[in-house]
Amino acid sequence: MRRRSLIRLAAAALGTALTSACRSKLQEVLPASLTESEARYLESRERMLQRFGRPGFELVVDAIAGQEFLGVEFFPEYAKHSFYRAGRQTLRSQAKMILSQPVPERARILWRDASDRHFIEGVGSRYVGNILGDKTIEVGSRIPQELIDDLKRDPRGNLRLKFRMSKDSTLFGWDIQRRPGYDPSLRDPQGRHIHFPAVHSFAGGDFREAEIVNGKLLRKGWYIHPRTGQRIETDY
Repeated sequence: MRRRSLIRLAAAALGTALTSACRSKLQEVLPASLTESEARYLESRERMLQRFGRPGFELVVDAIAGQEFLGVEFFPEYAKHSFYRAGRQTLRSQAKMILSQPVPERARILWRDASDRHFIEGVGSRYVGNILGDKTIEVGSRIPQELIDDLKRDPRGNLRLKFRMSKDSTLFGWDIQRRPGYDPSLRDPQGRHIHFPAVHSFAGGDFREAEIVNGKLLRKGWYIHPRTGQRIETDY
């Protein structure tokens, strides 16, 4: 608990100065007891808070059709604690969740040969299978400034960070999700919220999922093959 409090105090002390601060300045601000990894994590976190202006995003995770991943963990680079974990990840086990933390500048993605978990003293419950994949990919640094500016102009929307796991390299995509016309005070005759379909803008990255409504394929998905650079269409 003391170390967590120390890190929180360090993050507060950084303020806005770290946007352009050099490494020597960083060492003046951070407590000497912080490790190099902890210092780098706090520096990266502050950069993303400065860039995006607010913490929070919607996380979407699935996998390339036909591929399966066990003991999955996603970490902000240099962080000790994951922002996503799954014992088994496939296309069908897609996960969606709202997270209130800053966008990671880079994400370290691990998967293993098993989904077994053991309790480790001082760390907590962790996957213990042999690591098969350990990749770090650019995330927050890839988001276009035009998207960020649009979300600041009209914050009534979710920034979506989308990850599609692949044996070659995890694919990363993004967009803004809004529901134009949605008003939480409006109800139908039965008293239920009136549904407004989601509209996605600024879609980009390594892939985009297909648009399927009531079981009908309205727009094919696609992804850029990590090794060949080929654009491949999908029906998911």
